[in-house]
Formats: sequence, C-alpha cells, structure tokens
Amino acid sequence: MKKALFFCCALLLFAACQPKDPVRVSLERYAKEQMDHPEDYEFSNLSMRHEYTFMEDLVHYKVGLENLAAKAADKAPYEAEIEKVDQLIFSVGREVACFDQTLHYWILGGSSGKMKIPQFVIGRFTPDGQVIEITKDPDSLPTYPALQMLKDRGDL
Repeated sequence: MKKALFFCCALLLFAACQPKDPVRVSLERYAKEQMDHPEDYEFSNLSMRHEYTFMEDLVHYKVGLENLAAKAADKAPYEAEIEKVDQLIFSVGREVACFDQTLHYWILGGSSGKMKIPQFVIGRFTPDGQVIEITKDPDSLPTYPALQMLKDRGDL
C-alpha cells in the first residue's frame, strides 16, 4: 500500500513539474496583452491542433485551376501551373505547413465586474511551434495558409 501511495505521489509531482506548452504560453501572453485587467484572466481550455497540410491546399488549388482551364480558350498557362502543382503535391504534399490552436479563457466583467465572460484567441504556428500570427478574429487568418506559404517561398 505504501509503495502505491509513494508511486502516486511521485507521479503527481512529476506531472506538476512539467513545463507549460509553448503554444499555450504564447497564446496566454497575447490574450493578457489585449486585456485591460490581466489579473482577471482564468484559463478555460486549449483546443486540439488543427493541422494544415500542403496536400489539402494544393488539391483545392488544382481543382480550381482545372475548372478555369476547362473554360479558357488558351489552356497552356493553366496546364503549366497544374503541372507545377502536381510536382509540389509529390514533393511536399504530406508535410504539415502549419497548425491553428485556440485558447479559451474567462475574464471578469459585466456591470458588477464579477461575471465570468468567455473569450478566446486563436494562433497559427509553424510545425515546430513558432508563432506565425495570433488574433482574436479568426476571419483575419488566411483560408489557405499552405498555399500562402508556397507563394511566399516562390514555389507557386
């Protein structure tokens, strides 16, 4: 019995000493910078990662190009771009371009200043956890981030 209790205590101590997730730290820092009273911040939860692969965005782009090529009189420029997209799908298709994660939290507000008001911030990160962008408005993030990254690199 003593061994089981010792093991449980050691496990709890180990779990308590684990460092915070760097994504959560970045999101919390941004959220607190946006608040009038950061001391009112109370963590609620951190969503699961939503990963964007190059494949996903490249397939959307290719389908759009194929639709445009079907309607165009001169198909050559579209076919050249479709060939480039096919090569990118083969070379980087399975790689994760970036991921989004959302931090949900509570702040105190309302007329009494004691009502818990739910808030959130959403961040986009590189696969290794570096911040690309953090915002409170999810509509401000690009819809096809992997395509944007490929365009920024000059691959498209």
